[in-house]
Amino acid sequence: MNPGPPIDLHGLHLLRLVAQHRGITAAAKAAGLSQSALTRQIQGIEGRLGVKLFERTTRSLSITEAGAILLRETEILPAVLDGALRRLREEFLGQPREIRIGFSRSVSLAHLPGLLHGHRRRHPEVKTTVSHLAGSALIEAVASCQLDLGILCPPARLPESVETTHRISDRFIILAPRDLPLPTEIREPQAWAAWVSAQSWITPPSRTRSRACIDAWWAGQGLAPAAAMELDSFDMAIHLVALGLGVACVPRRAFSSFARKSRLQRVPMPLPLSRELVVITPRRSTTPLHVLEFVRNILF
Repeated sequence: MNPGPPIDLHGLHLLRLVAQHRGITAAAKAAGLSQSALTRQIQGIEGRLGVKLFERTTRSLSITEAGAILLRETEILPAVLDGALRRLREEFLGQPREIRIGFSRSVSLAHLPGLLHGHRRRHPEVKTTVSHLAGSALIEAVASCQLDLGILCPPARLPESVETTHRISDRFIILAPRDLPLPTEIREPQAWAAWVSAQSWITPPSRTRSRACIDAWWAGQGLAPAAAMELDSFDMAIHLVALGLGVACVPRRAFSSFARKSRLQRVPMPLPLSRELVVITPRRSTTPLHVLEFVRNILF
């Protein structure tokens, strides 16, 4: 007779509570168990696994390296189960269908119509939920089927459980306040470099894909302007430029949807600058029809 796995989802949940609360008392209260019952559960899991998951003293409890590995490597499982249950409810229990979409924080609001317009026009009955996440969190959410679709700058590597459906060239422009004097001759390297170094640049945060793209563009010209301010939102950057607080490289799409264009001016650029965006979805054996139709209706 197969005794079954040494730990199940409920056991993982209890381990996470203990690790989160760093003690049995608070974790037992959160789990709705007595302290002795939770202690027996944890000890039983450790016995079946044959490894100690927590170090205990008279005053404290801390997770071991083995426990940390177990929780880290299984972190995605509750989200995968939640995604599967959501699909069962939608396809077999009559729950209204839903599309869950995630945008990385470096993707401007102006990109939304290209994703949403066609589907909203053809399938208004499908609920749309939109999230704004950091790139790494977005990839994890798509991989675990918490999100049906994500749009972001392509990372160096995607997990095997995720696939790319669209690639989008996203061209950039430089924006400055309306009254800021512009460089007189962008083809003259010294004049262009002097103008660039004199500005207060609003940039994406360090170590982001968008920042790397912009920095590489500057490096190709032998320039490295310092960031006076870092923001993870190009929409906010445009607003700050309009308030006279600096200049910025931003996606042309973001500028096209800005309502107060009279407060801004485009700066001539010696070379074109663009980044790539990708649309990613979970790699499933079968994809829900309403998700497939949504992907087909993307206008990029």
